[in-house]
Amino acid sequence: MAAVAALIVATGSAAAATPSEVVAVDPGDSAAQVIAKAADVVPSARQLAWQRMERTAFMHFGVNTYTGNEWGTGTEDPDIFRPTGLNTDQWATTLKRNGFKEGILTAKHHDGFLLFPSAYSTHSVASSSWQAGHGDVVQSFTDSLHKAGLKAGIYLSPADLHEARPGGRFANGSPAVPVTIPSDPSEIADGVTFHFTSDDYNTYYENTLYELLTRYGEIDEVWWDGANPTGRNQPYDFPDWIKMVRTLQPHAVIFNDGGPDVRWVGNEDGSARTSEWSAVPYTGDPATAADTILTVQPNNSADDIAGDDVLGQRAADGNSAWNLIRWAPAECDTTLSAHHNWFWHPGDTWRSEADLENLYYRSVGRNCNLLLDVGPNQQGVFDPSAVTALNTFGTALSQTFGADLAAGAGSANGPGTANTRGHAPAAAVDASLDTSWQPRARTGSLVLTLPSARTFDVLSVQEDLRVGQRVESFAVDARTSGTWVQIATDTTVGARRLIRLNTPVTASRIRLRITGSRAAPAIAAFGLHLRPPSSRGVTGTIASENGGTCVDATNAGTANLTLPDLRDCNGGTHQQWNLP
Repeated sequence: MAAVAALIVATGSAAAATPSEVVAVDPGDSAAQVIAKAADVVPSARQLAWQRMERTAFMHFGVNTYTGNEWGTGTEDPDIFRPTGLNTDQWATTLKRNGFKEGILTAKHHDGFLLFPSAYSTHSVASSSWQAGHGDVVQSFTDSLHKAGLKAGIYLSPADLHEARPGGRFANGSPAVPVTIPSDPSEIADGVTFHFTSDDYNTYYENTLYELLTRYGEIDEVWWDGANPTGRNQPYDFPDWIKMVRTLQPHAVIFNDGGPDVRWVGNEDGSARTSEWSAVPYTGDPATAADTILTVQPNNSADDIAGDDVLGQRAADGNSAWNLIRWAPAECDTTLSAHHNWFWHPGDTWRSEADLENLYYRSVGRNCNLLLDVGPNQQGVFDPSAVTALNTFGTALSQTFGADLAAGAGSANGPGTANTRGHAPAAAVDASLDTSWQPRARTGSLVLTLPSARTFDVLSVQEDLRVGQRVESFAVDARTSGTWVQIATDTTVGARRLIRLNTPVTASRIRLRITGSRAAPAIAAFGLHLRPPSSRGVTGTIASENGGTCVDATNAGTANLTLPDLRDCNGGTHQQWNLP
């Protein structure tokens, strides 16, 4: 944390707080003071490392793979889980080849079936005839990912339909009593034990969490789903669970709807907001908020949860809505399945290359890490067609971002801009996210002079998150025929902002203008890229899968903001659409 907070630039506000993961908001703070404080919220080292990964894969695998359900019942016979050719190396090599940095496995979904043998439950792979009861999917998964140089994460559902059955431990009304975790002394790893006051289910959950955090090497993300299909009220001892993760896997980020490290973006479409902030308001104790699950104000799915209007409204409402701002980057989860299936289903089909690329620009390109699910099949491998879809997606991204056309560019401050000492313009094009161009004021411009005229159609801007997220608006200009011409404008930046241009631009001089910022900005990278032909806009019809109709604009012409309808496909001019 100290390494992050030490890299602070001037904020231009006397109300600025000491940079931290959490900044308290005082009752008397004005709107301007609250916004200035938000500019000084910075990530922890674990959050920063997580945000730089950009792409993670989700693997939903379990008894649902064999029943065709998305949510199981908890009554499944463990022996239905019998992968005929589990190959987690195939998972890892596919992910590695296509630019993913981490994989997360459903070690237990809501049905309660464990993909690892546990000392605390027989509802696991140990009760399956697969590998004569000696199989361990989590072990294979973590071994394969670590061997491939990837990070491994674990999903352990808090809800548990198996334990919610009569006689089970979930919401059984048991009292909380003093316990030692792990309950089985033979499970103690490196002498580490925990002493909690827990009911039956929390004791069970804590024991299985301990097993996952001590058996399988480094775990980099722990995923706690907020869904509860049991319909019963089981309090979760989140403070104790968090303490276990922080102690046993201190580098791991924890995902939940309300953090503490990573929050849900608010949908399962893989889409971030057009202005996605990582410094987010919450209600809680500022002293413990960095290690506490809190509720996003007003809620995760709101259109705006942390913009200036939201932050400023607090003062207008009498300073009662929330009392702190915490660094809480978003994770954008969705499926490779075109039918939004998380688990594998027979005959499943996969998103197209264009759809996957759009997904990437809507998530990673909007300050959100992409979590893309691909469920292994009943054999225990990714379907060949799923691998093809991932390969096509990965190839398109590597062809676009494998080379930065701004590399080798000369750099200078624009007219009227001065940088802070040690943060010169060259830092924005030195291929390092650990350096940054930092103008002294809240606005300023950076001019790149390329070695020669280059053609590009993607712009990439990245803030130095060690300083915080500050940029509110920016524009990009190209020098053509001796004149600066604006080619793009957008709002927030954060970890990364990607802009696709409608048509490629050829120029030798490019200018980035920061037009609005909560405090003096810090730009770690400004890049130019060119999409391969397969990724560029095409013109064609958009046909409905049901009924053979096509999107048509006959009634309203072809003007901007035309409201289309569905008509019989005829291939006419009003049914020709540009798909970026």
